[in-house]
Order: sequence, then structure tokens, then C-alpha cells
Amino acid sequence: MRRAFIPCMAGMLLILAPAGLRASGTSDMRLDVPRDPTPGVSLSVFRMEREVGGLPPFHLTESLKYGGTRVAVPPRSGSAAGDFSPGVSSQPGRGKRTAIAIVSSAILPGLGELYLYFDSKDKSTLARVPVFIAIDGYLWYGYHHNHAKGKDIERNFRQYADKHWSLDRFLQNHPCCIVLDGCDSWQHFNNSCLDNPNYFFYTPREMDAQEYYENIGKYNAFAFGWDDAPEWNVNNPTEFEDYIYWPKRGHRETYWAMRGDSDKYLKRADQSLMLLIVNRVVSMVDAGWIAHRMSKGEDPDTGWSLRLRTYEEAPSLIISRRF
Repeated sequence: MRRAFIPCMAGMLLILAPAGLRASGTSDMRLDVPRDPTPGVSLSVFRMEREVGGLPPFHLTESLKYGGTRVAVPPRSGSAAGDFSPGVSSQPGRGKRTAIAIVSSAILPGLGELYLYFDSKDKSTLARVPVFIAIDGYLWYGYHHNHAKGKDIERNFRQYADKHWSLDRFLQNHPCCIVLDGCDSWQHFNNSCLDNPNYFFYTPREMDAQEYYENIGKYNAFAFGWDDAPEWNVNNPTEFEDYIYWPKRGHRETYWAMRGDSDKYLKRADQSLMLLIVNRVVSMVDAGWIAHRMSKGEDPDTGWSLRLRTYEEAPSLIISRRF
């Protein structure tokens, strides 16, 4: 009887157990959380799809919104806010950058502006580069062309003078030497003819070729050394006024015209050389000014600027201001 009661009690427990289990299985597994949770306190992930404590349901596809305020960041030390312009570098070494730009423009005009362009990316700075380089190339061409042309003509007129002017002829035909029955040497002429109206100090070619070739064509005292010079009439009392020192189409006239052409080309070469220096100075000033404005954070394309331009044959230095 006792053995039968125990299985009966076990069976009743098995019958009653499913109902209890079903009742507990259908209820939510709730955590001990307050019914009115404070906003911002996260809930259990097991109940995120269910409205709990008056809060709306939270879905995984939603994003949380931050309701804070932006914190202002103080400006970098050593510079004021808004001191940096777009496209203008704020790297250190501003004095070094200016020095490099100026030295570069001294070597080749426009090179300093090109160096600053890589730092600023300013198109107006880049536009200056071909202008300065083109002017420099044109002036170098002008210098070499005119200098070479002038020297070629100089060699030609010296050869012409050596062919048609003679020291021996001069010492025999000069009026003073005629009175002396000829001068033995140029030293004799310099010492004995000081008071003659046609006197001028003779400089031998061996001592100073430049002065020698200039004097024999420039001064009337040496007109008697040309092979086509008229003879001096010692019996004519007005011969000093009547003598033809410049025979038309004579050798002296031709020689002096050749010297004039040579001097013209050599003078142009000197002018080109001076303009080469001016072009470098303008480029140095321009590059230094651009670098200075970049260091202050200003736009290099505005404000004062220097430009070298040529109108016909006259170069001009233009100072302008853009607003």
C-alpha cells in the first residue's frame, strides 16, 4: 500500500508540472528595473523590442542623436584666427623663403616667381614667369647679336685703316713735317710740331690701339696719312682754310662711317646688358614683394605690383595696384 502511494504522488506531480511550466514559460523574463526609467539609461537587450516604462521601442536600424554642444578649439599659438588664406602656405621659414626667391630671381629673372608659385599655387604669380624669362632671353640675344656685329665691323675698319693709312706717309705729308723736310719719327713730330695748327698728339698703335684707330679718323691732324689725301700747298697762304680734310667718298670718310656702324652695334649691346641688369632687379623686387605678402597671408594678385614691359623699342617699368 505504501509502495503504491509513492508512484501515485509522482504521477500527480507530473500531471500538475506542465501547467506550472506553461504558466512560467509564457511570462516575460523581466529584470528588476524601475517602472519609470530615467531617459538615457540603457535597458536590457532582451526587451529592446518592447515598450518598457513608457519609453518608445528601440530598433537596430535607428541612430542615436547627440544633443551636446560643439567645443570651440582655440587658434594655434603664434597666429591669429583667419590668418591663413586658401592656397597660401603657412609653413615656417618665411625669411628663408623670401631670400631664396630673391636670389633665384637674381640668377634668372622669373625663377623666384616660379619658386613662389609652387608654394602658393597663385596663377598671377605663375604668369610673371614666362614674361621675365622671355625678356631675359630677348635681351641676351640682342646683346650677343649686336656685340658680335659691332666687333666684326671693328675688325673690318681696322683692316681698312691698315691698308689706306700709313705712318710714313703721315710723317712726310704733314705741313709741319714738310717745313722740317720730313719728320724722322713720331717722337720727332710730337716734340717739334706742338705749335702747328694741325697738331695733335700721336699715339702709336703698339701703345694704345683703341686710341690710335680713333685718332687717325677723328682729327684733321692725321688726314695727311691717308693714301688719297690731297697734297698740301705750302705756297697758298689760305691753305689752312682751303684744304679739303674730308674728300667725298674718300678713304677717311668710308673709314669713319664704318667706325660709326661698329659703335652703333656696340652701343646697343651695352644697352641690352644694362636692361639685363634692370630685368633682374625688377624680378628680385617683385619676388620679394610677393613673398612678403604671402608671409602676411595676403593675396599676391592684389595690391601693388612691378612689371617690366617694352613699348616698341623703349622698355618701361610699370607700377600698378589692383583692388
